[in-house]
Amino acid sequence: MKKFALASYLMYFLAGLVVTTIGAIMPQLLGHYNLSYTEGGTLVFIGSIGFLIGVPLSAYMMHRFGEKVTLASSALIIAVTQSMMLTLPEYSWITILNFFNSLSVSAIEVVVAALVMERFVSRRAVTMSYLEVSFGLGALGMPVFASGFIALGHWQWVFAVTGLISLVMGIVWMRIQYSREEETSSNQAVDAVEVAPSATVTGRHKIVLLSIFLLMIFVYCGIEGSLNNFLSSIFISYFGSSEYYASISIGAFWGAMVIGRLATSWIIRRVNYSRFLLISMSLSLLILLAFLVFRQEWAGYLLVPLLGFTMSGVYSITMVYANHTLPNMARTVTSLITGFAGFGNAVFPVLIGYTLDRAPIQVSLMLIASYAVAFLILLLIIMGNYRKWKRVDADEAIKI
Repeated sequence: MKKFALASYLMYFLAGLVVTTIGAIMPQLLGHYNLSYTEGGTLVFIGSIGFLIGVPLSAYMMHRFGEKVTLASSALIIAVTQSMMLTLPEYSWITILNFFNSLSVSAIEVVVAALVMERFVSRRAVTMSYLEVSFGLGALGMPVFASGFIALGHWQWVFAVTGLISLVMGIVWMRIQYSREEETSSNQAVDAVEVAPSATVTGRHKIVLLSIFLLMIFVYCGIEGSLNNFLSSIFISYFGSSEYYASISIGAFWGAMVIGRLATSWIIRRVNYSRFLLISMSLSLLILLAFLVFRQEWAGYLLVPLLGFTMSGVYSITMVYANHTLPNMARTVTSLITGFAGFGNAVFPVLIGYTLDRAPIQVSLMLIASYAVAFLILLLIIMGNYRKWKRVDADEAIKI
């Protein structure tokens, strides 16, 4: 299983590289094709549609061909599309290729996350944190690569980096072997104990709870997707940063994400899922509001890593919390959450791109902050359900 775990981490690393590629070079890409930020938002939206389509497609591929074939083919598709984007073809081709990029990333995230949820039940959050660290390293590495290539005047070579790594990972997953049985070990760190969901929850109530979790992921990925694709643009327009230093802002954000996800793997052994999410998103909201108060460039570079740290574990712990709340539904829950993550990444960057073109930049920042408020409201609804279950189950125990 060690080889399986390592290969899984490397696939998430690849996914992190791919999803931040366009954002890291967005100003240069739009400048090369003489496009506006609105059109950049549309590019992200179309890519996210590919991500959404990839969710049911990956589920079909897993059922029809198995996990290995699905992951290997997804990596090889990325290798081909990135190689074609390196040539900077007509913009219509960039849109099509980015669509297939996103479709393949979706398959990678769905398959790997589903395998982890099934095989590491008692330590889902810890293992998902490690996966998210790998994703964060990829997301951190891409802006670093991009800033170097931008400084050299060859920004398009970022596509060569992802293309080569994708080719290697496609070959690896053709050869990898792993057990299909659930992995358990007394020597491994496990998640902090969360109150168990009530066994009396009806099917209709489960649908409501799942819907709430999907909305939570939807609005969270609205925040992350907006920052991934427009953070450097915000730094250029809002703080007056140069293109080179603006690209580094994404690196600072994802560097803090990586550190935060490493910390999450330790914190989640001591703090339960609900409390972790409540603290993380409350702090994230405060930091987003601070962007509206402080407009100095130095403040931006201070706030960005703080925001990355506080947001770092939200996606993975929300996914784990949903699987904990809805047991024995790992593939369904994981696939739907991944799909709604892509939906959030599709819708919200379009809104941000639109407002960047037509309104003061403070409007875009306020929109992003409103997403955090929505997440917290939904989380409190879930926590309220747990408190209700605890009282009901206690009353039933007394009657018995």
